[in-house]
Amino acid sequence: MFESAVTELGFKYGGDLHTEILVMGGGFAGIGAAVGAAKCGAEVLLIEKYGFLGGMATTAAVSTICGAYSADKESKIIGGVRDELFLELGKLGGANEGVDFGQHRADTCDHHLLKVAIDRLLAHYEKIQLLLHTQVIGVKKESGNIQYAIITNKEGVFRVFAQKFVDCTGDADVIPMVDAPYVIGNETGQVQAATTIFKMGDVDFTEARTFTRQQYKDLAQASIDKSEYAFTRTSGVYMESAVGNSVIANLNWISFSAIDAKQLTEAEIEGRRSSVEYSKFLRDKVPGFKDSHLSEIATQIGVRESRRIVADFVLTEEHVMQGATFEDGICWGAWPVEYHDAAENRTIKTYLKQNYQIPYRTMIPGNVDNLLVAGRSISTTHFANASTRVMAICMAIGQAAGVACALSMQDQVLLKDIDTSKLKKQLREQGAII
Repeated sequence: MFESAVTELGFKYGGDLHTEILVMGGGFAGIGAAVGAAKCGAEVLLIEKYGFLGGMATTAAVSTICGAYSADKESKIIGGVRDELFLELGKLGGANEGVDFGQHRADTCDHHLLKVAIDRLLAHYEKIQLLLHTQVIGVKKESGNIQYAIITNKEGVFRVFAQKFVDCTGDADVIPMVDAPYVIGNETGQVQAATTIFKMGDVDFTEARTFTRQQYKDLAQASIDKSEYAFTRTSGVYMESAVGNSVIANLNWISFSAIDAKQLTEAEIEGRRSSVEYSKFLRDKVPGFKDSHLSEIATQIGVRESRRIVADFVLTEEHVMQGATFEDGICWGAWPVEYHDAAENRTIKTYLKQNYQIPYRTMIPGNVDNLLVAGRSISTTHFANASTRVMAICMAIGQAAGVACALSMQDQVLLKDIDTSKLKKQLREQGAII
């Protein structure tokens, strides 16, 4: 019946695929989920719509991997798959770990070498089957369980039968397919602004380092006041790439809904336009950029927020700010509550005094028994998400999701009923920091 329905619509039916765990989305959360499950001996199919993995780190060229370090900057709080990935990235000469940005630390990388490092990481795991240029377009749900997912690629339309499913799409794309509750943005639907990252090559670092962020902000505001350039944000940042004499520029803001196709299209176009405009400003006005050139604009716009699931438990900004711990805590977080408010043209960055934990419960959506959500779409409030959304944390959440799926199968219990003490024990054995 499914095959005839597909062919009647004019699509090619590719057949049925079978796996134990289907991970949908190959960003940091998806990589963590696939590796975490494979380490437990589970068979995994990982699908990704682009021709490479890495999510926002690679597609959006977000070359700063945030979230792996404690609130006091003194220790690393994310391990496990993250450490395996940076081991591969270090072999390629594409990483600077623990870079001190003043009030916090983060890792920087070359986003192209990161693609290769991820390929090498996954090659260690025979249990992981990877399909690139492939994405989920639907699911079949019966009696509270996903029976199969519908995916598509150049070969046609396929059904994927699995025991467990993990939504790592970044936008919780599977959640509306299963009629599970979710929210978008704050109480009025406003989400954090997005950014199109671009790269400037042949920068004179010696001269550029003499120019402070406040000087940049003042110069940008003066140019706006004189209508010299067509941009509005003054609070952007740029930083040295991990490789060569390039600078990664995070300067523009675009406000839109990432799940609205028309708005997304317009945002992509505006992101490229404003990247060119900012590059002119850098060359014309900013020390160190006189002989530089615009060498790259990210493949896609960098989205900070879209859908978030509503689970039985919601992590709040109070939990984040107060350093809450939980019996089912599966990873640590300590990244500042970093809120990009384009409407007010300001970045609000509230630094934490202590680390907090993210509980397993934030990954369990309502209305479906064999699906977890990992990454930036977990169950949080709008402002808590401004801390939990960063990539090192997303990878740790993903690793926990993959291990949880494997434990659920091994113990023959529902995902919501797994023994979280076993989950934490297994994560520690995989090198995670709990």
